[in-house]
Amino acid sequence: MIMIWWNSEPLPVPSNIQYTYRNVEGTNSGQTLGGDYSKKIIARKEDLLVSWEGLSSKEAETVGRLRSSTYGSLTFYSPAEGAFVTRTMHIETQSQELTSAQLSSGMLDGSFSASVHFKQR
Repeated sequence: MIMIWWNSEPLPVPSNIQYTYRNVEGTNSGQTLGGDYSKKIIARKEDLLVSWEGLSSKEAETVGRLRSSTYGSLTFYSPAEGAFVTRTMHIETQSQELTSAQLSSGMLDGSFSASVHFKQR
């Protein structure tokens, strides 16, 4: 079971987490007139694509509230670090899908799926 937290609040247990890594290069990176390549890496970033399947309506509501803030603190297990880390992230994309639903006593209940792309600041 892999746990993640957004601003110290636990999120539902994800079905899948995909890690991507990117380098932030300095302004003088690129090809020189002599044909050599100069690359100055000023930071390495770790982004996550998190997906959930079979969420209850309450869990889907928790995931849906992620968009209410521009930046937040995401605590997650980082394979690159070999430990839990907390990073300042923003939500690049978010999607939610209602996969099955029923109306009971005026309330919608069903099974939801969702995915969120967290991008490190």
